[in-house]
Amino acid sequence: MQTREPPIGHRPVWLRVIVAPRPGRVRLLPPVRFHDGHEWVHRGQPVARVEHGAESTEVVSPVEGRVTSVLAVEGEPVVAGQPVMAIEERHTR
Repeated sequence: MQTREPPIGHRPVWLRVIVAPRPGRVRLLPPVRFHDGHEWVHRGQPVARVEHGAESTEVVSPVEGRVTSVLAVEGEPVVAGQPVMAIEERHTR
């Protein structure tokens, strides 16, 4: 497969998909920061919890960036590895 350089004036978009670390029910955490109508997250920021019985596991963002999609429904069951959120990684230069 051949890769091409993006056209001049365009930049690639790097999406990170955050997945559930374990099975349980997903609980989305409220947004902390908005800018230009979008939710932004910091690296290491908790964005959701997965609850299983009395145990709860945080789902944290591995990158700083803009939330592009919430892929899980509040309170619904998820399996380990199921996508929860997509984040457009912020590249600073």
